[in-house]
Amino acid sequence: MNEAMLTAPVALATERRVFAPIRHHSPACAFMVRAAIRQTRPEMVLIEAPSDLEGFVPLLCDAGTIPPVAIVALTLPNAEGTDPGEAEMTYIPFARHSPEFVAIREARAVGARVRFIDLPCASRHDRDPDAGPPVAEQAFGTADFIQAMTRKLALRDGDEVWDHLFETRLGQDDWRGFFADTYAYCAALRATTSVETIAGDDTLAREAAMRWHLRQAGEACVVIVAGGFHVPALIDEAAPATRPVATKLASYLVRYSEDQLDSRSGYGAGLRFARWYDRLWELADAAQGPPDWRQATLEAGLGFAAASAATGRRVGVSQIVELVSIASGLARLKGREAVLARDLIDAARTALVKAEAGTADPYTETMAAWLTGHRLGDVPAAAGQPPLIADARARARHARIDLGDSLRKTRSLDIRRNAAHRNASRFLHQMTLIDTGFAQLREGPDFIAGHRNGLLHEEWLVAWTPLVEARLIAHSGHSATVPRAALHQLEAQRLQLAEDGQGNDLAALTRLVLIGLRAGLARYLAPLVDALKLAIAASPDLGGLAALIGRLSGAAQPDDPLYDPYAPDLVGVCVLAFNQAITLITNLAEAPDMALSQRIDDLRTLDAMLRGPYGERFDHRRFLAALDDLLANRACLPRLAGAVMALLVRAGHQPPTTLATLLRGTLTGVGISPTERAQALEGMIGTAPMLLWLNGEILTAANAALAALDETTFLSALPALRRGFTHLAPHETDRLAEALGEMHGVSAGQLLADETADLALLARAAAADRALGERLAADGLSHWEGT
Repeated sequence: MNEAMLTAPVALATERRVFAPIRHHSPACAFMVRAAIRQTRPEMVLIEAPSDLEGFVPLLCDAGTIPPVAIVALTLPNAEGTDPGEAEMTYIPFARHSPEFVAIREARAVGARVRFIDLPCASRHDRDPDAGPPVAEQAFGTADFIQAMTRKLALRDGDEVWDHLFETRLGQDDWRGFFADTYAYCAALRATTSVETIAGDDTLAREAAMRWHLRQAGEACVVIVAGGFHVPALIDEAAPATRPVATKLASYLVRYSEDQLDSRSGYGAGLRFARWYDRLWELADAAQGPPDWRQATLEAGLGFAAASAATGRRVGVSQIVELVSIASGLARLKGREAVLARDLIDAARTALVKAEAGTADPYTETMAAWLTGHRLGDVPAAAGQPPLIADARARARHARIDLGDSLRKTRSLDIRRNAAHRNASRFLHQMTLIDTGFAQLREGPDFIAGHRNGLLHEEWLVAWTPLVEARLIAHSGHSATVPRAALHQLEAQRLQLAEDGQGNDLAALTRLVLIGLRAGLARYLAPLVDALKLAIAASPDLGGLAALIGRLSGAAQPDDPLYDPYAPDLVGVCVLAFNQAITLITNLAEAPDMALSQRIDDLRTLDAMLRGPYGERFDHRRFLAALDDLLANRACLPRLAGAVMALLVRAGHQPPTTLATLLRGTLTGVGISPTERAQALEGMIGTAPMLLWLNGEILTAANAALAALDETTFLSALPALRRGFTHLAPHETDRLAEALGEMHGVSAGQLLADETADLALLARAAAADRALGERLAADGLSHWEGT
């Protein structure tokens, strides 16, 4: 290794072979690669890129390919029902200033053949995805050599060292001297990286594959464009070479974004600040030499000011001038004309942050975001993307969602009153269902859980990123449209329920149906609804059946946001659940007391179906007969009896007298505890409270029974009575107050004069007052009472 380093200037550029040691996405390296190819006019250009992706070279040369773009290669799981999200993906991105991209197009321009020489992607998918960036990339920031250079040059990290030494040479014409320096730099990185670290990933296997391709070139005149960390190992002719074995895998050319190129996004081979590098490349390309650094600096200042204004922080002209001046001054202090991204960030902090600057002040963040950029590239129609991506993009454009960059944007949708917005919502829910990362619901009703259903709007965050396209590609093996992909995911979730032993879980299956309705998949839900029907027929869960009825019956209403005329017969599903629930009603007499509240609510839900818009489809007779049987059961508790009797009276199946008698009997019965006295009344309020103000006989009976209680018994029963009346909605409380006011000749306002009074507290106060009066009487001090 040391010998190769010493002879580098000779070994790098011979008559038949030129090594170009580069750093990925470096504009300076790209400029020098182009100069080397133009001058040497090789027969072949060998590029460090996966050899099984070489077929993309024509597409990368296509005029319709506008970087940033990426080749995404993936292996899809074979198991039936496996989540496509488990596909392993490899991205090979290209910017306009990527040396590899420039080498491909320049090779085509001089008539050279392009070969990709790295280990195939299929072989690299065995690499641990949690292992971090490859060793060759980590070395640019962690090698001992880098630590020494940062101290020597008084710079902050390896990226700043690289920029200071190499990106400042963008546009110069001495490509031989430049690559001799990058070779020496990268050889030092490698020499100060431990052998164990280098052997810790697939670096050695990749280099063995690259050497094999290099030797296959024979005596042809070639230019080898490879990462500088690898070049010392490629020059070593004594090192072994291994013929790589390629395995077929799915791969596509997709749009990529500037922010995804940034190393801070998690892309290990990236440089920071992609937009800044892209603009420098553009200026150097136009000048065919060094860029106009002052123009680039001024553009950065103006772009930063516009970005700041968009966040509500105005930057004045004088501040822009100061920022540009400070950035240029910082560059000169470091002995260069070139202004680098770090100079601009430091200048923004100096010019605009007057207090002590933290690590994340808004001006620094805005400048860093502007330098990074969010522009998306484009690919030609010939790229042959799966129909699923084209369908998703078409639907997004129809929903008026901007796909021009990867910035996350807010989209507000009026889902109740605007049909176009409702369709857009369904599309976003479909994209969420297949986990594309395209859309995130921030605010709005949750029709699945039944929370805040009255809200009119949904608020979404949306962004089209490279990950979105990759996730769509992962689903493209089984679906050509977004709705079909979402449906496939819904079916996969149903199959998973069955595999987990929850195939008859009513709540889970109902949830899937509602998710499908929310996502606009109504016309495709018949198989899922059939599975739900089978679960209903076998269900012993009255509560689950009632919950199902309550949720699906609402979705069957034309004014409901989930309503879709193409949905399966949801009312028919509710009828099936209703009939199954009827068979379980007689078992309620054995229900534990703690479960009575929920069971009474279940009965109320079933009764509501008889009175709803589809009431004629439900079997009234069977329901009432089941209630009769339950009421005849001697084990039926007073609270349940009150609830059942109220339903029977309301249906006209029992006369009001029977309920009035039940209320009198429980409220004034002998040998009944104070808590039990109010139970029948509480049960009645739970299912048919309107009988109190609609039927004078029932109200009179309840009022007379309460009035007949002595003070001690009434106070003891008061907490239980209060619990029963808390079931009333505010408007129902008002109706009851009006009826009682008419009965007693007072206004409802007088009865509700103190709505905030704590009845339990009043009961305790009255009891204390009575106890005090008794003690005063016993002590002969009755005359003190009331003073």
